[in-house]
Amino acid sequence: MNRKTVAPRRHPLPEDIRDRLYSPERDQWQDHPHYLISNARALQRNHRNLKRQARQYHGALTHLLELSETERNTQANRQLLTTIGNHGKSLLKNLHSHHGFEDSSVFPVLRQYHPRLAAGFDVLEKDHLALDALLDDIEQQLVEFPSLATNPWKVENTHRQAAGLEALLHRHMNDEEDIIVPIYLLYM
Repeated sequence: MNRKTVAPRRHPLPEDIRDRLYSPERDQWQDHPHYLISNARALQRNHRNLKRQARQYHGALTHLLELSETERNTQANRQLLTTIGNHGKSLLKNLHSHHGFEDSSVFPVLRQYHPRLAAGFDVLEKDHLALDALLDDIEQQLVEFPSLATNPWKVENTHRQAAGLEALLHRHMNDEEDIIVPIYLLYM
């Protein structure tokens, strides 16, 4: 994959891709006899954890935005900024690890054995390009934690990035599960 910037996708998977997905439907996954022994459960657990971590990061920045500049500069809140920055760095590390593994191992193998889903994997890979660009932007902001608090524009920009990340992860990971989980249940 090249590192060109791709705009985040705002819409769910197109119907022509959805029509090619394998069964069972999402509401039947946990009842499938292979759910507990396949990679499906682990994938969903990992996705839940990453989405929760992104939601917490966004929520902490929302809290920070609600504070006045004077409140942000108290000793307790300077400590909070350090904690938020560390949380953001951990989130980025976990996301890079997760989608790097998918790009290098999961997607190529599944694409090879399930060519009918190639267009779906194309969408997921484009999402990863958009995610890489957003993670790079967030990483640049994290370099400035905790001194970021003195610049309201930077706090707002960081908050916007966190909101974009949370939205992108939610949509992307749900679509990824719709494509991959049935394969795990049926074939792995």
